Amino acid sequence: MKRENSRDFIAVSYILAPKSNADKAENSGSDVPPEEKYRQDPLDPKNIADSIEKLEALKETNNIKNNSIDVLEQALSILRHTESIISSIRRASVGMVSEDIEAQTMISSVEDTPKAVKEWLAATFTKQIFGRRQTMEPPKFRSIVQAVRASMYVDKITKKPSQTLLADRSPALLMLQSELNNWDIDIFKYDSLTNGQPFRGLFVETLRRYDLIKRFKINLYNLENFCALVEGGYNLHGNPYHNAIHGADILVTTHNLLTTTGFASWLTDLEILALLFSAMIHDVEHTGTTNNFHIQTGSTLSMLYNDRSVLENHHISTAYRYMEQADSNPFTQLSKDDFREMRGIVVEAVLGTDMSAHFTQIKNMQNALLNSTTVNRNAAMTLILHCADISHPTKSWPLHKKWTDNLMEEFFMQGDKETELGLPNSPLCSREETLVPESQVGFIDFIITPSMNLLGDMFDALLLLQHEESTNKKSGEFKKVFRPWDERLKVNRKRWKELSKPSEEPKQNGTAEEEQVEIKPEPEKKGETSDVVLSKVAEEEDRDISSANGDHPHSSTALATNLESETLLQSINDNTNQTPSLATDTDLTNRSTNANDPSISEKECNVQDDAKKEI
Repeated sequence: MKRENSRDFIAVSYILAPKSNADKAENSGSDVPPEEKYRQDPLDPKNIADSIEKLEALKETNNIKNNSIDVLEQALSILRHTESIISSIRRASVGMVSEDIEAQTMISSVEDTPKAVKEWLAATFTKQIFGRRQTMEPPKFRSIVQAVRASMYVDKITKKPSQTLLADRSPALLMLQSELNNWDIDIFKYDSLTNGQPFRGLFVETLRRYDLIKRFKINLYNLENFCALVEGGYNLHGNPYHNAIHGADILVTTHNLLTTTGFASWLTDLEILALLFSAMIHDVEHTGTTNNFHIQTGSTLSMLYNDRSVLENHHISTAYRYMEQADSNPFTQLSKDDFREMRGIVVEAVLGTDMSAHFTQIKNMQNALLNSTTVNRNAAMTLILHCADISHPTKSWPLHKKWTDNLMEEFFMQGDKETELGLPNSPLCSREETLVPESQVGFIDFIITPSMNLLGDMFDALLLLQHEESTNKKSGEFKKVFRPWDERLKVNRKRWKELSKPSEEPKQNGTAEEEQVEIKPEPEKKGETSDVVLSKVAEEEDRDISSANGDHPHSSTALATNLESETLLQSINDNTNQTPSLATDTDLTNRSTNANDPSISEKECNVQDDAKKEI
């Protein structure tokens, strides 16, 4: 059998091998100029495309032995993957600078956006000094997951708690068991239930949903020790935003992106493990300052990582150094190949959270989706983590507002440090000049909405491809993925837009309280779907805002745009122990319906007038 397969592969190679002009001339009997007697470049995109076409035509014929089909499939897979890699490399080497210039031009040409917001978008999401994209080592190509895997995946995520877990009736675990698949899970509440130790129960429960603990024989004792180290690392610098709550939020969001859309069926077990692990450690030991701050101040980390994705490199290195400590490596039973492949995914995914590569990453995926068979698996996972990292504007308003307040306070703390060092304030880091509502509208319009739309398109394209190849059903029977973020983005954008418009009259006492409406993350089986519910929520909130007749000044300590690695994106922060941010009038109206919300305190009433004077 081996010998036959070898002959088949040689035969396929012969069919696909580009013929030299000399060979063609010999067959045709015509002469060829000496300078044209050379073989064509086998890596030329056109030649690769031609080869794929030939293979597909050969596959459709009935003259192939059964044992040769696998060889053809393998050759097709290799060629498609090679085509994707070469395309990425060429874009990186030729178009990198032009892509950033294009992005900066797009940002600068937009009207009705404050200059400060444009500067922040350009400074955060484009390369400022030089363009760079790390060379991707081609991962092992895997065939599209078969339909049986999709059914196994459904069994995994709906799996009932084990007897061991049932014995633990702690409020934190009970909350996870009932709300882990909730897009709007209150991660702040969960963190308080765990006394600031969110990962020990959360990561175990998340892995259990996919049956990964048993699959990879994960050492639970070592896993608990590792999670404790990660929790300590996140809280090392006392950041208002980039702390353990943020890490837990991104882990839950990544899980929900896989389950809500069904995309977990497209991934292998090892890829799911690597992606969830990446989400948990992606900001460990974050310093609460941006990459640019490290570079401008010549910090030890910037010297160590040569100004390249400073924080992202540090997060990865830190996590793997934790595993070198005694009894702290949960993955001792992984084979060397699996451990190496998992690490490759983790490195690429976490480095992909560097916000300065945002537009390049988005454009590369847009190009890849022109032919969904060429989408690189690592690139798909990297986009998932990147979108999860900047996802807090896609959550319900109370959660989004709290994240924004925490992030803005962290930005302002960096601005204070810059002032002490005699440096100009970075965009959105000035307590006196930052326009929070405007920055959030710009963030949602230019970053979040295009990114989440692209992510949804990627899910649709790849799951459709899987659907067609594994079931041989017509594409018309395929249902697009549910996108729980769409209506929430509309609602939150309207909130910020209203807050950016100063009202003519101050808010009068005794205004009716806004009614807090619960936004459900998943469509109901009966009755109204979530999209209908969310549309009603948007309408009700619009009526609430218009009836408030309130003055909505720009809060000098509240929001910020969120985007990761550069500190401008990511979502989470334990707001309880932080300096309280100034509340808008809408927030004060909501206090009675958000009495348990730690981001809204009584102190906000006392500082409201001062905030208006600053405006």
